[in-house]
Amino acid sequence: MDKSSSLKRKSIFALGMYLAFVVATIGTVTYLVVEPPVRDQLVLNLDSRSKIISSQIESPLERSLGVLQSIVSIGNSGGTQSQQAVALQSLFSVVDGVTISGGLWPIPYSIDATNAYRSLFFNRASDGLVDQIYAWDNPASGGYDKESWYTSVVDNPLGSVSWSAVYIDPFTHVKMVTASSPYYSDDQFRGVATIDISLETLIDFVRKHAEEHGLGVLVRDSFGEVVLEHNFKVAEDIHISQQEFGRFQWTIDVVNANRLVTEQVYDLVRKVEMGIVPIMLLCVLFGYILINRTIIAPITLIAKKVDDSKEGGIIDIDYRRNDEIKHLVDTFNEKTVFLEQEKKKAQASTRAKSAFLATISHEIRTPMNGVLGTAQILLKTELSDEQRKHLKTLYDSGDHMMLLLNEILDFSKIEQGHLELERAPFPLESIIGSINSVYYTLCSEKGLTFKIYNDISKDRWYLSDKARLRQVLFNLLNNAVKFTSQGFVDIHFNEVTLDDRNFLTIKVSDSGIGIDQSAQQKIFNPFEQAESSTTRRFGGTGLGLAIVKQIAGLMNGDVSVQSSVGVGTTFEISLEMEPCSPASREVIECRKHDYSGLKALIVEDNRTNTIIIDSFMSGKGFQCENVEDGQQAVDAIKNGQYDLILMDNHMPNKDGITATAEIRAMANERADTLIFGCTADLFRETRERMLAAGVDCIVSKPIDEKELDDMLSRYFDKLYQFKSSQEVMESTPFNAEQQLISLYIAVENENSEEVQQILNTIHHYAHQQPLQNDEQLRETLVPLIQKKVLPSTHELDVLTVLLKDC
Repeated sequence: MDKSSSLKRKSIFALGMYLAFVVATIGTVTYLVVEPPVRDQLVLNLDSRSKIISSQIESPLERSLGVLQSIVSIGNSGGTQSQQAVALQSLFSVVDGVTISGGLWPIPYSIDATNAYRSLFFNRASDGLVDQIYAWDNPASGGYDKESWYTSVVDNPLGSVSWSAVYIDPFTHVKMVTASSPYYSDDQFRGVATIDISLETLIDFVRKHAEEHGLGVLVRDSFGEVVLEHNFKVAEDIHISQQEFGRFQWTIDVVNANRLVTEQVYDLVRKVEMGIVPIMLLCVLFGYILINRTIIAPITLIAKKVDDSKEGGIIDIDYRRNDEIKHLVDTFNEKTVFLEQEKKKAQASTRAKSAFLATISHEIRTPMNGVLGTAQILLKTELSDEQRKHLKTLYDSGDHMMLLLNEILDFSKIEQGHLELERAPFPLESIIGSINSVYYTLCSEKGLTFKIYNDISKDRWYLSDKARLRQVLFNLLNNAVKFTSQGFVDIHFNEVTLDDRNFLTIKVSDSGIGIDQSAQQKIFNPFEQAESSTTRRFGGTGLGLAIVKQIAGLMNGDVSVQSSVGVGTTFEISLEMEPCSPASREVIECRKHDYSGLKALIVEDNRTNTIIIDSFMSGKGFQCENVEDGQQAVDAIKNGQYDLILMDNHMPNKDGITATAEIRAMANERADTLIFGCTADLFRETRERMLAAGVDCIVSKPIDEKELDDMLSRYFDKLYQFKSSQEVMESTPFNAEQQLISLYIAVENENSEEVQQILNTIHHYAHQQPLQNDEQLRETLVPLIQKKVLPSTHELDVLTVLLKDC
């Protein structure tokens, strides 16, 4: 692109002038004028602080030597020990300050030829009382004349003083130091005088002073032992002020604990810099005017136009210079036009994909309902072994096809962000039980060993999505069984806590064909398997592990694989699971399998589906009627009484959602008729709309007869809401075996009301149908009914025998 001027050159020139001026000015002022004298003054201040602290330590220690000289004078007087004791006690009763104890330590046996140690040692307590201490006079302790504070001044000149190292008093746990001096009588060495000085007050003073002024302090005695260390941190380039003070030759090191001298210099220099802020502002203003006119104003305008065109559109500004900004605007507009076109194509593709998936789901499930439904019906008829084998193969193949379809739909939901996790309490043991019942049999059929290792409490409950956890486990275990021809399949359960979050970790191991190292990453990609031949050999969509990885991500976890070709594979997955308290389990008791006397309305436009559902329902005793659309269903409900409606969704004239809403809006008891939504459309939006319209539950197509039986049991009370007990009993054939089973369950649950109902049913049947043991049966039943008591074990056995041929 040809440019008459360069935006880059203009901006560099303007900023270069500004920076050169500022750097030259600030650098000269800072390093040539301000920095050296400021640094010298700060160092001088720190040295002054160290001298102040050392003088505050030295002064009380020097004053304490006056007390020591007084004790020496008492020893030099040559008086009796009694006189010396009185003098020492008087001395310590008036002494204050840091000296807390001291006394005279005569030469052994110089006072008493039979007693080696006769010290005069006095201690001033915190309450001011003075006590004489005899602990040092015990020969068993080794003798005070062996102590370093004694031996250090023996035969030294009068007036000499020796200082001990700092020590911690074993009784008060306070840091102390001892000063010793010899005393003489008649020019003869008679013993040692000592004082003990508490350093607690001095240490407290130094700490407070250091904290007040932000200092680090280190004090050592003449032996190099640390007397006090407070916040003393040595860093690179730090200034240490050192002082040696006192006749006792202690040293003190002082540093600035909070900041280095360099940092303080920087702060002061910064204050100086603030004095030239007006000059800097003028420079900034000049530079801003120059840069704003050539750079900032055009870029700001472009940014505003870009912000206005986030949803599409070009940048329309009047910029006539032929430079980089002009080039940026033109290029951006070209890209925008291109991206708008691509966006429209992508949106159209997404809508087509969603519509295709919804359609393919419904269209495949509808005929598959006929295939699988017919297979279920035929499997309950009289068949030869070969016929049953082929029919079972047909059913398994259809079920596998539905599994593949479900995987495609699940991955589509995940890809579009439509998959949402449920949150409901469930026991982990229920998951373990279901996978054990399924995969133990599958592994046994292939000659594999299947084991479950659970390191989690059997009472553990979680608040999470049970269905998605099952889906993850079944996908991993399906792969393990599919790709293992001999050996084992193991699964391990454990829990870990990371960052106060609870994770369920699962390992699925097998001794199968293994996965090559180069293929271990791509197996988590959609529609990909370890080898191109894998699909041909084992089948599958290549979505199972992709779905596992996506679900793990939704549950704040991850999945990984370790594998060796020919050795086996281990998948490890972690899922964030919130532990919860056990909830009451819903027990669905299948109290009735024969629904004779009940009427069902089948609303279905597909003839095959109608036949399948009619066969299922008729086989359970229902009297069925069929209509082909929602309007016919509404008319049928207005004109007749039904106990159950099986409602399809996609139908001509009026769909199932609209028909359900109209039925629920009726102003009579028929508005409460039990309605099962039967749809091949499993998208969440459709299910939610059907439930919102008023269906009691949804039975998905292809219909699984076990799922249908579960729903009938779950809604048993509502199913019989329009039939009295007498009507049900008269219209329902008597089943002695079923009645006895229900009776045993009711007795075990101690449900007196249900027990009485069953006993009345048996009694009514015996009254209507003369039996061989009729009289004995009445003799057993009548007392139980009249007294309204639970039958005993013996009475239950009698009833069982009497009804065995009914």
